[in-house]
Amino acid sequence: MSEQKPLILYERKPKEKVAIITLNRDEARNAFSVAMLREFYEALKKANDDQGVWVVVITGTGKAFSSGGDAKEFLANVEAGRYYDIEKFNRFNLEIWRFMEKMRKPIIAAVNGYCNIETIQAVDLVVASEKAKFGLPETGIGIMPGAGITIRLPRIVGKYWAKYLLFTGEWISAEEAYRLGFVNAVVPHEQLMERTMELVGKITRNAPLAVGATKLCVNMGSEMPIDEGTEYQLKENLLMFYTEDLKEGIRAFFYEKRKPSFKGR
Repeated sequence: MSEQKPLILYERKPKEKVAIITLNRDEARNAFSVAMLREFYEALKKANDDQGVWVVVITGTGKAFSSGGDAKEFLANVEAGRYYDIEKFNRFNLEIWRFMEKMRKPIIAAVNGYCNIETIQAVDLVVASEKAKFGLPETGIGIMPGAGITIRLPRIVGKYWAKYLLFTGEWISAEEAYRLGFVNAVVPHEQLMERTMELVGKITRNAPLAVGATKLCVNMGSEMPIDEGTEYQLKENLLMFYTEDLKEGIRAFFYEKRKPSFKGR
């Protein structure tokens, strides 16, 4: 009996301080089944707990980044009347996206092909292949887009463009996604991972604790009323003054005129 194919591939690159999580269900356009979602969550937690990982990259195998949730699995549950399992899956999705937003490590999506926008809503940066397509096709099969995308997407592109994408289910190009503001860079397909790793390098030359605190201030602080948000930002900022990295950064930049060597402490 052959071993079951892993649905998620995990690669740690110590020198680059990055973990690469690859969605590995190309025969189903990397659609998230329950099993795949569990493996994905475990990979995220593994990267989160590894002090040697400063940045996480997510990409896909085959012609798709991810088509979203597994429609065939949904249909089987509907036909069997297992509506609780459908709710459980959706709540599990919400838990994972929230976990990603609260991770103190930047998450970059390297989008290699077709991408349901739901699957990148909780990443921090998006690098897209010129061949990538983005869409929310759910209404075309009789369901509304979920997993929090109707809340997050209007905050990124505005409610009118969000409604256009949500209502029509239209697939748009990487260039159009860049114009709308949820893709940071569009690159030649064959250079996708190379260019993504260049971005990783730009991030990892900075202090990881400071980068992580900055991410949380954007993600969490921006959801708060302004006075509460600025107070939260102040607390995160003050914590940096207790780190070894801040002392290293000041010594290197102001006194020794060299590149700092941050340790994440």
